[in-house]
Amino acid sequence: MRRHLAYAAGAAVLALAGCGEDDPTPQVADPTSSPSVSASPSASAAVEKEAWEKKTDDGAVAFVEHWLEVFNKMQTTSNTAEFEAIAASDCKACGEFVSITREISSEGGSVDSNGWSMIDAAVSASSSESKKELAVRLDQAAETIRYSDGRQPKKYPGGEATVLMTLNWVQDSWQMAEVAFP
Repeated sequence: MRRHLAYAAGAAVLALAGCGEDDPTPQVADPTSSPSVSASPSASAAVEKEAWEKKTDDGAVAFVEHWLEVFNKMQTTSNTAEFEAIAASDCKACGEFVSITREISSEGGSVDSNGWSMIDAAVSASSSESKKELAVRLDQAAETIRYSDGRQPKKYPGGEATVLMTLNWVQDSWQMAEVAFP
């Protein structure tokens, strides 16, 4: 408490010391002014990449997590564009996921699920810098497919599954090339 009083007294003395008959205008900074901030970052500042945008083993694993997030979003929203953008055009499983999603959506149906999540992943030693092969252990949440035409909903219990995923580095980003359910 004494320290606070001493600081307050010291500040008052300094403020009064600036007041005199020669200079009636106090020398106090305008409290409303703020430092100027550049509206755009400097050209030399590099934009930080997302973990899944890096051409590394860790980046490949992070891409799988990103792919799963986009997959889950596609299932619940029926919007396939973002998923298709991160999948190779010849990824058969990816194409099947898109077809199933479109079919359910076109029939007025929906998917209720907490989605898939990665438990763990291991990058194969035979992977190269531009092609990563991963064994991915997934937790597949239970899901219910509902139809608007009165059909009984389809229920799937979920559970753990191991899938083999192949990623290719294409034009500065990972792309899902293959998803295989052994």
